[in-house]
Amino acid sequence: MALFSKVGAREEFPLGPEIDSISIQGFNGGIVWLPEDGGEPRIVAEKEVRGLSLGGLEQILADLKIERDVSDGKIALRSVSPVKGFGINAQVSFTVYASPDRIRAFQGTTSNGVISVEAASRGKLDLRTSNGRIMLNSGQGEVQARTSNGRIEFGSLALEGRSSLRTSNGRITGQVKFAPDGRYTFETSNGNIELRIPQDSPGSFQARTSNGHIKFEVGETQLNGRKEAVLQRSDNPEVLLSTSNGNINVIGY
Repeated sequence: MALFSKVGAREEFPLGPEIDSISIQGFNGGIVWLPEDGGEPRIVAEKEVRGLSLGGLEQILADLKIERDVSDGKIALRSVSPVKGFGINAQVSFTVYASPDRIRAFQGTTSNGVISVEAASRGKLDLRTSNGRIMLNSGQGEVQARTSNGRIEFGSLALEGRSSLRTSNGRITGQVKFAPDGRYTFETSNGNIELRIPQDSPGSFQARTSNGHIKFEVGETQLNGRKEAVLQRSDNPEVLLSTSNGNINVIGY
């Protein structure tokens, strides 16, 4: 059996008191946002290169650059994939240590990896990955979450604005509240949508599934068994729920 060799390196980027916006663009690695851990606010980048032979890996690691730009209270990090040969894998994983009270906007993009926000965010989130799940602990604000292959899970969100959570293959599940003047979209091609919302939630709920059923039990609004429905509890907000292959369950608490 072939044995892989690997080399790695670590870089840290401090977050000064003027920073209130973070943008990370990575590839082949996860992005995690944690609350402060007692140390200084910072972003830690873990770089790794693997291959069947140790020869040349150090040079590829040296070529694995992270571009940094700081302006107008925003730090932007972008990992640049090095030229690599057959059988060599390179990745960068980012961990952010920052209090959610000071960050008004957080953007994370990666091609292959998990995105996890464990801090209780208070602002805009823009999260995108091609192959990996997206997990949110709790937060309030406008959220854009998109993955091609992976589930989207969240603990408790208070959504605002024009928020959307979309995946091609995976379920969407969590507890959510809606600000009254927004438009909220939950969409998956293959998977269930399972939401818990307050019993007194207002809104116009439009739900559709091609292969599955809709269950909606919120306050006095009760529905079970249809494939398409508009449930008008009030004019606003608009809530759109769509899946091609899966069930839609919206339950009040």
